[in-house]
Amino acid sequence: MTAALRRSLCLITVSLIAGGLLTLAQATPALASTRQSKDSVPGIPGLPTGVPPAATASPVALPVPSRTVWPFPSDFSHTEGTGRLSGGANLWTDFVYDDHGPLGSPVGIAQAGNASDLAPVHGGFTYPSGPAHQNGADIFTAAVGYRHGASYWRVDWNTLVDPKVPVAEWTMSGASGPSAPAAATAWPANAGASTSTGIQYALIVTAKQAELVKAADPGSPIAVLPTHVDASSRSFIVKIPASVLPVSGTWKVGLAAGLADPTDTKFATVPQSDGGSGSGVNVYNVTFRTYKQESELVCPTGPFPDPGLASALQGGLGVGGVSYDHLPVAECGNFWMENDQANTLAGGDLSKYSLGVNWHQLADRTTTPEPEPTGYTNRWYVTPLSLGQGVVDPSNSTLTSPTYLGRVQPYAVYVPTTYHRRQPIRLTWILHSLGANLNQYGGVAPSQLREECQDRTSICATTEGFAAGMWYYGEAEVDFFDVWHQLALAYNLDPDGTAMTGYSMGGWASYKLPEEYPDLFAQAMPLEGPVICGLRVYGSVQSFAGPGQCTKDGDSRPLIANLKWIPFVMTYGAADELVPFAGGQQQISQFRSLGYRFYAVDYPTEDHLVFSVQNDFTPADSQLTSRERVLNPGSFTFTWYPDLVGTIDKVGQAGRVGPTSDYWISGLSARNRKPSTLASVTADSAAIRQPTQTPSETFGVSPLPEPTPAATDVETWTPGAAHSTSQNLKLGLTNVANATLDTARARLGCAAITVTTDGPATVTLLHLKPHSTVRSSGTKLATAGSGRSARVRLSRGTTVLHACSAG
Repeated sequence: MTAALRRSLCLITVSLIAGGLLTLAQATPALASTRQSKDSVPGIPGLPTGVPPAATASPVALPVPSRTVWPFPSDFSHTEGTGRLSGGANLWTDFVYDDHGPLGSPVGIAQAGNASDLAPVHGGFTYPSGPAHQNGADIFTAAVGYRHGASYWRVDWNTLVDPKVPVAEWTMSGASGPSAPAAATAWPANAGASTSTGIQYALIVTAKQAELVKAADPGSPIAVLPTHVDASSRSFIVKIPASVLPVSGTWKVGLAAGLADPTDTKFATVPQSDGGSGSGVNVYNVTFRTYKQESELVCPTGPFPDPGLASALQGGLGVGGVSYDHLPVAECGNFWMENDQANTLAGGDLSKYSLGVNWHQLADRTTTPEPEPTGYTNRWYVTPLSLGQGVVDPSNSTLTSPTYLGRVQPYAVYVPTTYHRRQPIRLTWILHSLGANLNQYGGVAPSQLREECQDRTSICATTEGFAAGMWYYGEAEVDFFDVWHQLALAYNLDPDGTAMTGYSMGGWASYKLPEEYPDLFAQAMPLEGPVICGLRVYGSVQSFAGPGQCTKDGDSRPLIANLKWIPFVMTYGAADELVPFAGGQQQISQFRSLGYRFYAVDYPTEDHLVFSVQNDFTPADSQLTSRERVLNPGSFTFTWYPDLVGTIDKVGQAGRVGPTSDYWISGLSARNRKPSTLASVTADSAAIRQPTQTPSETFGVSPLPEPTPAATDVETWTPGAAHSTSQNLKLGLTNVANATLDTARARLGCAAITVTTDGPATVTLLHLKPHSTVRSSGTKLATAGSGRSARVRLSRGTTVLHACSAG
């Protein structure tokens, strides 16, 4: 890397601010003796067993307008920037949180209303304080329908606290015949300098009314129509009889939104204090932009920290941004899928954004399937959590609280071009850094996506997590499992091939989530991952990132013992100013002392911020394989923070997360659930045949010295002879109130189960022979009922149980 390019990277990093990036995990050959067939949650193929209840709860449906007001389906595409036909309507899905107007100045600096420092917006508009909630003109979906001699025009808002806040304007062209109006270029109703070629009609829609005008003569309305406001679906719907607006053939339709003026009849002028530049543009959001137009990399047209680098990027990215090769691209990162919108609004001509409406197709109720694009896109789902609406001003929120509150939440997906639904495909999580957002990797590290997703034939996903800095606790953890459920519904996932990765805060999650749910993952790869929820220099010299669980339950080291069956890849930079190198080395030492597998890459010259935008993690990426998760190991340790088990936002099972199971032990609960308290299970089934493993460590230099030379520290296993099996199982319980043993998965027949507990505990045995007894020293303790399970209450000490499994 040249000195000039490194200086450019530093400039980019300074303009982005502090906080981190991406990635993924390693693997060595799976142990055949511990491998079983594909194992999914019943009824949800591709979602692995072992997920918490939040992951298996039925998805929440969006409220829809009544059929009398909207007599069409509302099955919008779940991919942002796409549309479909359904039952007489043309349905379009816009991007969410993309309502920042024309290009801001300076480019690349986060605006006041943007709550993600490392995911800067490129539009220059913010909102006035009040019911707009920093999101009041954000179009979520839009639709045009035709039935029984009338056209229908529908806009759904992401945020609608007060219906008087937004205004939407439809433009239409394509009318023909002697009565067709003349064409104009300007959008009426104070939309501003925004233009389109050949506008014939405009429909200005507010909560107060809908005004249909001729674009060439907007001062003389054709009709003033009622607007139906549906607060539950957050819809504005207008019905226009064909006698008022005759429709035929194919029309070109546009739609833009802004804030309504005090009369609630037109666009309000955006003041300079909210980003207005005097150019006259008052549009916050334009829809009918495709995911190809708003790809993950779209260079702004304004000034750059380094114009020469920007020019090189613009020329080298190509269509769709695929001709890069480890080229830094941060200046073109489309973090909110609004870069092209911002560029276009600044230029003034909106002709490129339009929906083709074929009225004959609508009359015939033509239906097309939901789009299934490959490559990089953003998708959406409905969260079960009721957090409010809009965007919380970051100055009014804590670091670890939600900031993007809407019921519709986005997530990023990369689908390999070779994907076909007939073949199950592995999933790779790439969780975002502190201060970043769901489009971090698309906007900063597309080469990494290519290597980890396209080249490995893996679907990759990044959650938003409701905020830039929740460290994947609470609501952000619910979001993670909700997205996993959505991915399992949308794609044919391999439930046994999941890798967990991420950079910085996402690297922390690559420790946290596999430690809490080790039976879900095949590999893990924290890149520059903090070892606590915050910053650890070494030992007890540390600082946590936020109050509550982050501080009380935010140390990964006591839980590393859980990771026996998950190979790890780790990277650490010696000059890292946010994830101290010594703390990372202490983490590696813990893996080493346990004899666990790891592939550590140490960079002598890399820091945290420049490293994050270099678009290259070649040595680490090269260690990702097609490994599958271990389902039924013979032995494991599981330690957890009981304080992390609970329901978020009082929504029952849909909000319930936290570790309660591992492999063939489930139903775990602790006697003491206070914050910072640990509980632990050790389990060893001699009935499961598995080879002995001898760890061996090697040191070297990375054969792939990108982005800079690195040292490697690798610990692998050498399998030996498998021990002979016996019908004996040992359980050690520390601070455990309840535990359930799956005797079938533990391969038990008639077995001796030795339980040692440090206090009162109830152990439930599953899959016993019907009506068989559980005995200890000849005394009957319990009888299996019709459900073939039995509960045994134990006191402190060691008890040997004798029971017979149904096999």
